[in-house]
Amino acid sequence: MAAPGDFIFLHSSRRILHGVGSLDRLADLAKERSARSAACVLDAFFVGGPIEARLHAILEPILGRPAIIGVPAQEPDLATVEACRQSLADAAPDLIIAIGGGSAIDTAKVARMLLANPGPAEAIAGFGKTMTPHPSLFVAVPTTAGTGSEVSESAIVGKTDAPVKLIYRSPEMTPAIAILDPALSTTAPAAVTAQSGFDALTHALEAYVSKAASPMTDPIAWQAFTTLVRWLPVAFREPGNLTARSHCLIASCQAAIAFNSANLGLAHALSAPLGALFHVGHGLGNALALPAVTAFNEPALGEKGVAIAQSLDAATPAAGLARLRAELALDIGLDRFVPDDAGREALAAAAMKSGQVRMNPRLATLDDMRRIVAAMRKPIGTQRPPLEG
Repeated sequence: MAAPGDFIFLHSSRRILHGVGSLDRLADLAKERSARSAACVLDAFFVGGPIEARLHAILEPILGRPAIIGVPAQEPDLATVEACRQSLADAAPDLIIAIGGGSAIDTAKVARMLLANPGPAEAIAGFGKTMTPHPSLFVAVPTTAGTGSEVSESAIVGKTDAPVKLIYRSPEMTPAIAILDPALSTTAPAAVTAQSGFDALTHALEAYVSKAASPMTDPIAWQAFTTLVRWLPVAFREPGNLTARSHCLIASCQAAIAFNSANLGLAHALSAPLGALFHVGHGLGNALALPAVTAFNEPALGEKGVAIAQSLDAATPAAGLARLRAELALDIGLDRFVPDDAGREALAAAAMKSGQVRMNPRLATLDDMRRIVAAMRKPIGTQRPPLEG
């Protein structure tokens, strides 16, 4: 075995609380922090429902009535972030709770940062920006197993007036506490479970095979990947199965911890412009891309490729991922969303501009990306994507 090479592992001493009913721990956290007021940023469809009622029941005896801020469930844009920032400014809370999918948590991340760093939201976009931390206690509660936003230092926000996605990344955006309560994910529709779960699976796999993978990230990414291979289909078929939901939530969180350091690859390079240019949901975009990307990567995967294929009980990693995608009813084909040559060329060109291209285990040219996009076009069932080279 070769000696480990140089690497950087990004780790923050945040708390992760897991367990059925762990949302109730918010009361203890509020007391521990001596909080005086709270604001809850929720996916809009939770407003007025059982989750909002439960938040009131937990928080009101301690803090009084919390501010409830509903945000659209789709990927946020700058207008959504600005509206959330204004609502948070009006509430002036010292406890901010984001509860929902990755969109709600990402919205809260950026809006909260804008409270301490006034100015246009675009000004703090990017990597390595020095940002003033906001003094509030920030708690994230995912209701889907997908983005891992509850433990990541990044967020993605679309521009309101252009098909462009802005990436925000700073340690100051990482929630101080993540609450993983599997009971909150049991009402997610099957399509949401499948798409968000495939997003988490893509995080895990791309972190595992990334050029920036290390002895610190590999065990975490591998544990996340193999857990999702086993339990995501169960959660998809049996939405009330708390064991499956619990495993998927933990694996999604692990995958985010891994990619925080190891980064991602070509599937994410493709899924970003799929969302920005063609309005394809992020998880579905990754499902469209990952089997074809993996087929391209296979010559560079070595022993990891063998392990991935074995974990999927398949002849090749790409064939196993194609079968899993079909099992989750995600084998749709790119042509439904990008039906013409001009769109596919735009997709390939946009993907090549992503910084994630250089983290991919196999170097890709524009012609390679075109072949990957071509392999994404049609549903392929349980077969290996037809990609050459």
